[in-house]
Amino acid sequence: MRWLGSRPVRLLLQVVLLVALFWGAAATRRHVLNAQRQLTSDGSIPFTLESALAFRRIQMMYRDGELPKHDRGIQYPEGVATQETDTLGAERYYAETSRHWPGVLNLAEKIRWLHLLWFCLAVPGIYFWVKWMGGGALGGFWAAAFYAVAISAVARSTGQELSHENNALPLLVWHLAADAWRGRSRSRGGRFAAGLAAAGLAALALCLWDLVQYYLALTLAWELFRAVRGRLPREDLWSRVVPLVAVLLVAGLRNPYLRAHGFAFSPVMGLGWGAVLAGAPIAQRQKRATRLILGLTPLALALVFSRLTLPAYGHFAGLFWAKLGHLNIRPANPARLTFEQRILWVPALHSTSLVQMLQWFPALLGLTAAAVWGVMRSDVCRRRVAPGFFPLLLYGVVSLGAFVLFFRFHVWLALFACGLLGLGAGCLGVPEIRGWRRRAGLVLLTGGLLVEASQPWRGPLAVGKRPTVEAPEAVKWDGPLAWGRPNVYATETEELMNYLLTHVAPEPVLANFGVSASIAAYGGCPVVLHPKFESPDIRAKVRDYGEALFLGDETEFRSWMESQGATVYVYSKGEFSTVQPGYQMRYMVNALEPATNAAARLFEQRPKELEHFAPQFDNRKYCVYRLTRSPVVARLAQSCVEEARTALEKGNLAVAEWQAAHALRMDPDNEEAQTIVRVATNLREDGFREEDLEAMFFPGVSPLAPADPW
Repeated sequence: MRWLGSRPVRLLLQVVLLVALFWGAAATRRHVLNAQRQLTSDGSIPFTLESALAFRRIQMMYRDGELPKHDRGIQYPEGVATQETDTLGAERYYAETSRHWPGVLNLAEKIRWLHLLWFCLAVPGIYFWVKWMGGGALGGFWAAAFYAVAISAVARSTGQELSHENNALPLLVWHLAADAWRGRSRSRGGRFAAGLAAAGLAALALCLWDLVQYYLALTLAWELFRAVRGRLPREDLWSRVVPLVAVLLVAGLRNPYLRAHGFAFSPVMGLGWGAVLAGAPIAQRQKRATRLILGLTPLALALVFSRLTLPAYGHFAGLFWAKLGHLNIRPANPARLTFEQRILWVPALHSTSLVQMLQWFPALLGLTAAAVWGVMRSDVCRRRVAPGFFPLLLYGVVSLGAFVLFFRFHVWLALFACGLLGLGAGCLGVPEIRGWRRRAGLVLLTGGLLVEASQPWRGPLAVGKRPTVEAPEAVKWDGPLAWGRPNVYATETEELMNYLLTHVAPEPVLANFGVSASIAAYGGCPVVLHPKFESPDIRAKVRDYGEALFLGDETEFRSWMESQGATVYVYSKGEFSTVQPGYQMRYMVNALEPATNAAARLFEQRPKELEHFAPQFDNRKYCVYRLTRSPVVARLAQSCVEEARTALEKGNLAVAEWQAAHALRMDPDNEEAQTIVRVATNLREDGFREEDLEAMFFPGVSPLAPADPW
């Protein structure tokens, strides 16, 4: 049986193991995704919020081959600079791969599969990261296995929504693996090549997800700490720190999003330059005070120039200090918070409760703590402690604190916890750990893995109160369905999109930022608001909308809406619900009890008293209102009339009738539109025939909000 220990057999077993883990991770995530299909009659799952905006961009790339430089389909009427507003790059991968994908799957399903499979590449990456970091094949297996099935790593990577983190995390994990390989390399050239590869992967991850700055800040802070202590080896300086800082600088100057947000002058880069200066060979021979000054000066300068990055990320820092000031408990009185703090203190940046921590980390955190204890035991530490253990421990501890403050940081905690657990599991292979201790460790790991794996397949553990569903007739929010996005009103949203696409598109629409992204992606209408909050302009616009709705009367709300160029308003019912008022817009604008003449009260409670808005559509969740007697409406109606006139002159009766009818929906008194409808009808009755191809082409009707409307 010696052949079992041969190198080819070991490599084959390793490949089989990684393939099994990869497809096990994919199957687990597809199971959670498929459970969400019961929310709709046809099993389709719409993208929502920022995910809907991402889907819209992918569709534009799929249809046009490129993205517009300036997109007025969102944040209408001024629009946004596409490359400076969001982290882009993955859209072309999804569009081109979907275009060459054989079969009958629709575009959304193809993208979901691609999104999921791309993320699952992180699983073998974690195996090699932990293995090369010092955990061995045993530690790599357990780390990858937990990351494959733990709900903290599964829930946001099923493909139900498109997220930047799922595009970036596989690259970041392989960056960690490349960096671990750098530490194993014995040649100077090999170390530099691995370090350069790791730096490139980190920069690519940053370009796809700006929150990678969190990891980079921790990494560079650790290197700065080592440099100030005089413990930064020259090999690490030239093979790790310098390539990373250099590549990040290039990315900050070349990438439009990072350049627009001042990344090259950010505190993260200040930490990097500080590590380079304090870690330089000549500085390592100086006194610690000198190294401290050299290390902190670039950071101080970056903080001075932080006005370049503060508009993009200052709101997040404000929320951090607010959570500390209020002991991580959102105050019932909104006046104790600023607008930006109120509007961000919602999922997924809400505070983490003990129940949530137990449900999302039922076994992983406890096993990670045991693994850390095992690694740091004196008899093990002398033989097995990995060079990357202590920085990884720092990342894990900081991420645990961040997770308590901001629930979304569970993605970071899961990653670093799996790494620490893998190092601890690798210690089971050392000679000092044998007999009952080794068997007990394997039993604990196996039991913990089964507990974590049961979560995505069977639903949350029965800890505390289960999530509730507002609608009594909705399906029971249980089993794997509980890991999806709750209360999305999928049926009502689909009805709304069908109405907007048929009767409103491409008119500009005002709606709350929660549903606006769906309207842009599925309703074919430009939207005034959107949920991408890094821009101070959109935060100010959302605030103006909320104040006009809850602090202004109907006339004031109409004036603000007209100033934004919108002709149709979509009102989302439930703004006065007693369930979780802290998540409602009236809390955000410090108007928990609006005046009786507030515009919101008329839309929600007394729509018959509205004087400037005509109801057009209504279902259980949404109401659609059209502005009446508005100069904005009249101008857009005239634009439709001009297109109808051109179509009529070309003999395209269907287009002419459709555009004229659209103009009449906006302005019933438009005489030219009435005339075009009569002429087209008479021509059709007289037997006039048009070209079939042109007759059936409605350029104004598209499931996407046009990038350059009107």
